[in-house]
Amino acid sequence: MKFIHTADWQIGMKAAHVGAAGKAVREARLYTVLTIVTLAQENHADFILVAGDTFENNSIDRLQVQKVADILSKTQIPVFILPGNHDPLVPGSVWEHPAWKTCDNVHILIEREPIEIPGGIILYPCPVLQKYSRKDPTTWIEKSREDRIRIGIAHGTVEGVHQDEPDYPIPRHAAERCGLDYLALGHWHSTTTYEDSSGCVRMAY
Repeated sequence: MKFIHTADWQIGMKAAHVGAAGKAVREARLYTVLTIVTLAQENHADFILVAGDTFENNSIDRLQVQKVADILSKTQIPVFILPGNHDPLVPGSVWEHPAWKTCDNVHILIEREPIEIPGGIILYPCPVLQKYSRKDPTTWIEKSREDRIRIGIAHGTVEGVHQDEPDYPIPRHAAERCGLDYLALGHWHSTTTYEDSSGCVRMAY
């Protein structure tokens, strides 16, 4: 099994801090989405996981939503997208855009319930329903002894990351506690891995 784990594209961001270069930044982010799709195809990935904050917010230009949907639909590889704290699953969100209904390979993760993926894999999504929360989004995942590969996808802050107030806090042992083989994370714009008690990486941004 091979998959791509990505997050925090924040398509549609104004990028006001770079002034006139803002347009170029927005276009580069869309180009990056195309690059991810291309890499997935070249490396024969079984699926793509997008762990939240696909869009900058729920009020972005809907043309940007259509552009992302068009890019993702260029491949037959399944794409699983999690609503994050920038684009939470609320009334009027980007996830209600009709473009998603025309992308047979794109799955918006709107429910906290297991999803079976071909190849003996179970995906446990933790969609974000509001911008801020002090609750661990992974608590609903129950440990199981079944033999299938168990992958979680969540958006939040792993214990130990400094911040003034808890924001979707996720324990460092969340993958072990939930019996997951891997927990794909989004929210912090960096690559960080977390080992379990045996020294195996089970969680990563």
